[in-house]
Parts: sequence; structure tokens; C-alpha cells
Amino acid sequence: MSETARDTLLDAAYRAFLAKGYEGAGISDILGDTGLSRGAIYHHFANKLDLFEAVIARHLPFPFEAFDWTAHTTLDASAQRAAIAALYDEAEAQMQASGAGLRDRYFALFFDALSHLPAYRRTVGEGYARLIAALADAEVRAGMPAADAERAARRHVAEFEGEIYLKAVLAGAQTHGKD
Repeated sequence: MSETARDTLLDAAYRAFLAKGYEGAGISDILGDTGLSRGAIYHHFANKLDLFEAVIARHLPFPFEAFDWTAHTTLDASAQRAAIAALYDEAEAQMQASGAGLRDRYFALFFDALSHLPAYRRTVGEGYARLIAALADAEVRAGMPAADAERAARRHVAEFEGEIYLKAVLAGAQTHGKD
């Protein structure tokens, strides 16, 4: 199957946004060596933000998109923690797949999406809240007091978030330290 101009633009914009961020990537950076004109962008996308939203939808989907919430909420706390670990392993694999030298930019792209796309931010926030609530509920079912259960659930998710963020920051420090 041949790649369409829209696909070419989405892939080129992903690389540009990943390398330079939303603010730093200009139309000429996106077009690069695609052989496409500025008109091609505006034929497929209303503006740069519309293009960015399409890039995020394609290359940085909602973190809980494939998560089976129905099955997850029926699990006990231990099984939920294992499912959360698997979710973060998958996120780590996605960052690794972003390519050598750009791995540390993956988080910057995620934060750009949170900053520039309110609907994405809301959806991601709702997903985290749902994840924490499900784990807290499982902890309560296991006998933990509700106040402690929510704090424990937040701490568990924060531990994974902090670890994955720290890996990205350290990778960036190692990359930039070699300049």
C-alpha cells in the first residue's frame, strides 16, 4: 500500500515535533524533504494545531486506550498492580521505539500535547483518576482503610510515573553530556 500525502505529513510532523517540540517545529521543518508544498498541509489540516492533534492521535495515543477497564476493576489489588506495571512497560517500549537520540524528547512531546490539547489533557487526567480509583477500591476490598487506600494507589502510580520520567531525563542528560 502506498503512503498518502497525509500519511507523509503526519510522519514528518511527528519527527519534527518530537525533535523540536510543538513551538519549535515550523512548517518548513515539517515539510523537510517530503517533497510536499505548504499547500499540502493546509489541504489536509486547518492549521498547525490541527496537524499536531492528528500527530498525537496517531503516534501518542491516549495511554489507557487499549486498557480493559471492565476486567481491571474486577482484579484484586495485587493483580491490578501487575496490570499497571505492564501498562508502564508498554509505555517504555513506545518510548524506545521513538528512535535513538529522540527517546528523551518523547516526554516533551507528551507534555506539549497536555499543554496544547485540552481534550487530550482531560482524557489523560480522567484515565489516571480512574486507574487510581480502581486500585484504591481494590485495596479497600482487601481491608485497607479508604484514606490509606487512595494514598497508596496514588503512590503506586506516581512511582511508575516518576521512574519512567526519570529514565527520560537521565537519557537526555547522558545524550547532552556528550556534546
